[in-house]
Amino acid sequence: MKILQKSLRVGIVGAGPAGATLAALLAKEGVDAVFFDDGKRPDMVVGESLIPRLVTVFRKLGIEDDVAKLGTHKPGVTWIFDENDALELSFEAMRGVLPTYAYNVPRRPFDDLVHETALKAGARFIPCSVKLEVGQTERGEKVPRLAAETLALVPDWKGQQPDLLVDASGRRRLFAKLLGLTAKIGKRKDISHFAHYENCTMPTPAGQAIITRLKHGWSWRIPLKHALSVGVVVDKDYAKQYGSNAEEQLEAMIAQNKPLAEACPNRKRITPVTTYANYQLISDQGHGDGWVAVGDSFGFVDPMLSPGLCMAMTSAEQLAEAIVQNGSSQWDKAFSSYLDWFREQLKAWQELVDIFYGGQIFALQRTGTEMSRRFPGKISVIMQRHFEKNISGMAGGGLTTNAYSRNLLRFMTRYGIYGHEPADFAVV
Repeated sequence: MKILQKSLRVGIVGAGPAGATLAALLAKEGVDAVFFDDGKRPDMVVGESLIPRLVTVFRKLGIEDDVAKLGTHKPGVTWIFDENDALELSFEAMRGVLPTYAYNVPRRPFDDLVHETALKAGARFIPCSVKLEVGQTERGEKVPRLAAETLALVPDWKGQQPDLLVDASGRRRLFAKLLGLTAKIGKRKDISHFAHYENCTMPTPAGQAIITRLKHGWSWRIPLKHALSVGVVVDKDYAKQYGSNAEEQLEAMIAQNKPLAEACPNRKRITPVTTYANYQLISDQGHGDGWVAVGDSFGFVDPMLSPGLCMAMTSAEQLAEAIVQNGSSQWDKAFSSYLDWFREQLKAWQELVDIFYGGQIFALQRTGTEMSRRFPGKISVIMQRHFEKNISGMAGGGLTTNAYSRNLLRFMTRYGIYGHEPADFAVV
């Protein structure tokens, strides 16, 4: 039951997918949602390959048809862990759990679509470089506040702070930096180089995203309508062995990996090479009196299985529900529950990613294939389909935190591997 007062004012700092999704969902419920952003975004944005859980968000926003028009249909993901073997995951395996497909999208047009959706829903966008200051509650708690010059850009607020201020600033983590909040940081310190190419062989089946293990890292191939997105994720020190700059490093890694080189022998790069830092972070605090974080501003994990945009938009979905279904006097409890959900999602995603990095999933796949050959029949088929449904459901975002699915994967990767060493398939 919604107990929302229509006079509720929410200020959202950041207009990326998390902030725009939150603004759209709140505006649909009659909230005075105002989102602020300076509009400074790179031409190339990472996170082009989406997962099925996001399709349910698109449907809630009413934009799936528009996403389909600008993107390509994605039936699944293939992991190539050596030149002669691969693991193909079809989203069909998760029938009954989630939509059996996702999309690959060029991020700038996609982000613009979500932004426009928020405006159509009634949210207001203020283009500006947000100025923040540290405030203090009656209890002495430090909290973020909009500076007077930013408040002045919303005249009808008459210089008053909004009822709730949301950090949707992504990796800039503006509130955390303002308040000096700490975070837990993951172990991997990789960099990612990527660009769009023409004249490449597109993956099969059509729309399939491809992950390829490299000597020291991994790569992606994401088929878009106009080009193939090719990226590499490697330790930043190891990348230096391939060249002195991002362009040299990306081109050399493509040329020296057989699956990539065979797919792109006549490639023509049509965009600059863009570089991102790949690291994992979860904030120790995500809300306080009158403020809360959403999306990457609270936490994010390794991008191997494409959880980033999913967590940004689904956390906005969860936060919107917490805001509109609880009165402001109940927000502290509601936001604590929301952040418990967020932490568990991030933990589960990282656990799943780590199993791929560690090689256990590929060693298990080899074991399963050999067992099916030795003991063919209905039971083997049923077991294989059951396992595939749970793995694809986790990787698709529907069963990521499901206790049964997680325990099944833990059990199988611990006790179900025979004759193969996970280290032989690990991404290092």
